[in-house]
Amino acid sequence: MKIVLIGGHPKGFKEPFDIRTKSGKILRKMTSELNINPVFFDLWDNQKEEDTRIISPATHKKLSSFVKKDYTLIVLGRYIEKAVTDSGYECKYLPHPASRDHKYIKLLKQGLANLK
Repeated sequence: MKIVLIGGHPKGFKEPFDIRTKSGKILRKMTSELNINPVFFDLWDNQKEEDTRIISPATHKKLSSFVKKDYTLIVLGRYIEKAVTDSGYECKYLPHPASRDHKYIKLLKQGLANLK
């Protein structure tokens, strides 16, 4: 299965879920352990854009391209889910990897494992 893991913004780094962030460490370790090779993707370029929850035309174009190529869109966190579904895309929800509650981290790993 081809998947896109979607987050918010890159927190000052060049790539989504950079290994230097808590989310990146957790998520990249999980995908490696599960032998999943997803596309990591951010909806916004910075916090200001994320706060508006508006998805730019360029990002819409990328999301549409993924959908046309039969990728499954996996949103990480409810805020991201709302932005993506409000924009008309079908997606699957999984908890965000930076959740403070460890039960959500377990649900994230289980959800990723079930994608295989």
